[in-house]
Amino acid sequence: MIVEKIVSDTFQTNTYIINKKIVIDPASDFTKLIKEPVDILLTHGHFDHILGLKFLKLEYVYIHPNDCELLKDYKKNLSSLINKKIEFDIECKDITKFFEVIHTPGHTMGSCAIKIENYLFTGDTLFTDSIGRTDFPGSSEKHMFESLKILKDYLKNIPEDTIIAPGHGPMTSVEKILINNPYLRSI
Repeated sequence: MIVEKIVSDTFQTNTYIINKKIVIDPASDFTKLIKEPVDILLTHGHFDHILGLKFLKLEYVYIHPNDCELLKDYKKNLSSLINKKIEFDIECKDITKFFEVIHTPGHTMGSCAIKIENYLFTGDTLFTDSIGRTDFPGSSEKHMFESLKILKDYLKNIPEDTIIAPGHGPMTSVEKILINNPYLRSI
């Protein structure tokens, strides 16, 4: 599996392209890199993780059902905070029915981590040394704490060299994140 990580200029959002066939959290214009139709996997529905949807030829869009409405409503996906109206009237497929997913509500109610081979794409739930914000509309500190407990247990049961690929910031491994992330250490 070939995974390319691209960081958007504006919001420093990580996009991952797998074998030029799957795009996780498209934050920018990738038309120079990808000309063919692709599947889109979304860790959640905030605007900075969906900006690139308009530039890609979409095969299918997979997202947790709790976040599908975020794609269609600029207030819910928070693009209104940057005075933009980013909305997509597209069919969403339930990501939990097609991929190995850990539902991690907190940052959004449909946030999830996606496991593909030796990678865990954690979106804005878990960063290398932090976690996603819980002060946005639709976020929940209580749900985030519960999700982190579930995620920590999950991490303890997968190979230590599994790569953690967050929505922002550097990638790391399971072994390192369990040691270095203060939120996981405190649980």
